[in-house]
Amino acid sequence: MVTVRLAGGLGNQIFQFAAALLYANGEQDIVLDTSGMSRYESKHTNELMKFFDLSHYNMSIREANSYIAKMRLAKLFAFKIVDWPLIGDKNFEFSEEFEYHQNIFMDGYFQEGLTQQAFDKEVELLKPLLIRKNFAVESADVCIIHIRGGDFVRLGWNTVTPKEYYQAAITHMQTGNVKFHIVTDDREYAKNVFDDMGIEYKFVGSSIIEDFFLIGAYSKRILSSSTFSFWASALGNNVGSAVVAPSYWIPERKRKIFLPNEIRLEMF
Repeated sequence: MVTVRLAGGLGNQIFQFAAALLYANGEQDIVLDTSGMSRYESKHTNELMKFFDLSHYNMSIREANSYIAKMRLAKLFAFKIVDWPLIGDKNFEFSEEFEYHQNIFMDGYFQEGLTQQAFDKEVELLKPLLIRKNFAVESADVCIIHIRGGDFVRLGWNTVTPKEYYQAAITHMQTGNVKFHIVTDDREYAKNVFDDMGIEYKFVGSSIIEDFFLIGAYSKRILSSSTFSFWASALGNNVGSAVVAPSYWIPERKRKIFLPNEIRLEMF
């Protein structure tokens, strides 16, 4: 059995779930531990059930609380030892090489140590589970922009996608008569960024589900540094897509993995 501790919003939860799928390898059951989700300042709930059919694979994937997960043992004792059952961010990349035939406990965000090969495998594992929602896109001459405000601004994480980033991304996408649609959790902040750019834009999306699938439905995308827009693009339709994305997750944390058809902009 693979037990993974869920934390954070949807994007982080997908990273954690994908890491568990990688280790389960279609052979071990998965337990999603949600016991710590209410402990953080930003309260979250398990969003995975809204987006993924957990009955797709021939194994049990269920939500339950685990004493070991609650004690954060996998975070505290993430040792680089062959067949070690506690997997955290510190030994995630190292332990990818091994197959386990025992109980595994996972606690981390599983982004920093994720290799491109492992990430591509995660996308392959997740796509068949996705409960895809179809939202209409006006035409191919529309580009979707995701901008994250709220806590990203408060924490200073928006500095990796300043106004200059969006201006450069828009310039890159602005071929012909391209219009822009914006998905955001903070429309006032987005207006401050885009109002004097001289572009035609409108806000779209109204819920976490609609926002997620809208991002993946457009062939032209400009992403923020959030894991939400990252996974929306990774699991979207990438046949002929053009995806502009920032080089960093947050300040001083450069992203090592690449999205399909990604054009990466670095603002530092």
